Amino acid sequence: MAASLRIGVDVDDVLAESLPGYLEAFRSYFGRDVKIENAAWEIFPRYPDISTGEMWQFFAKLDETDFLGTRPVYADAANAMRALVGAGHRLVVVTGRLLAHRDHTRRLLQNAGIAGLFEDLVHRDGEAAAEYKPRVVRERRLDLLIEDELHVAVAAALVPVPVLLFDRPWNQGDLPGGITRVATWNHVLRWVEAAAAARAVR
Repeated sequence: MAASLRIGVDVDDVLAESLPGYLEAFRSYFGRDVKIENAAWEIFPRYPDISTGEMWQFFAKLDETDFLGTRPVYADAANAMRALVGAGHRLVVVTGRLLAHRDHTRRLLQNAGIAGLFEDLVHRDGEAAAEYKPRVVRERRLDLLIEDELHVAVAAALVPVPVLLFDRPWNQGDLPGGITRVATWNHVLRWVEAAAAARAVR
């Protein structure tokens, strides 16, 4: 019988497409052309001429349109969550979203019909993502983290915990040990199945 794994799952650009939409909103609002391979959530430090007031006005506009609550969930991601739970694995959302966005995340997952599959929705409370996610991995004793940001994946792999990094234009580069680049949710399911089977025979 295969073992049950405790799996941390990121939301944005793992369960749902987000950063490309955020980048398009940034381009539209500020008229700045940022290439997708250079995209990042922490984009404002690159543009010191954009005032703090303008930045917060932009964020307010995103809130008005419920940007974080209406991201399109990948159909294969939703199916994969059901398959993982069906196989006996335990899922925890470990998102870089702030605690203030918890209701947005819950609404997004509810609309996709998968909110009930997660034991908890863990959000960041101002901590840097590369510090917060490894801490959550340790505290929750996770067996795997599924992520899309390279610097976060590198930090989590040092815990150590295996990290599956979804292949995205903004996370290219050489990977250290402990990180596996994945292209599809089917790849994730195969990896988890093999890892669970290997653990069961130890």
